[in-house]
Amino acid sequence: MNTEQDSIVKAKPDSEGTATGRPCLLVILRSQLTLAKDLKWPLKSFVVGEKQYHDAGFGEWTAFYDWLRDSEGKLLGVRYWLEQDTEFLVEHTKRLGYIQAVPSRHIEIYFSERRAVDPKLSCDQAFLYDAIFRSDDGEYALGFGLEELSEDNLLGLQDAKAEWVDVSEKK
Repeated sequence: MNTEQDSIVKAKPDSEGTATGRPCLLVILRSQLTLAKDLKWPLKSFVVGEKQYHDAGFGEWTAFYDWLRDSEGKLLGVRYWLEQDTEFLVEHTKRLGYIQAVPSRHIEIYFSERRAVDPKLSCDQAFLYDAIFRSDDGEYALGFGLEELSEDNLLGLQDAKAEWVDVSEKK
């Protein structure tokens, strides 16, 4: 197992089941799919490179999300359901090739070119953690709790056609 795989496997929930210290994945909404792992929710703010992101004020839970899987159960991405106050994300993501949006419903963030979603395996309706973050220059990021994912799904994140970035948390 390589170091990237080791770090994803370590991102499993703690045995106490408390909200503090649970693993999350960040999706930074840039022209190229950008992901960060090895983080624990809840996050308040964080830094990627020189850019600082702050909680956008929507709370730790903003709607629900489904992990998108193919008919073999392999992870393809995540569907983030929109609420009235988060619909602005459709406009913000419409030029991003790895996102498909259905206005007033949801955005689907794909981790590769694969799009053959099996609806029966993609209906988690997770309510764990889906916070929205904003940088000072208007770039957004979404955080998703990983507790709903199997070890195989976590390892499958390695196949994501993404730029993986290091994130430092700001208290």
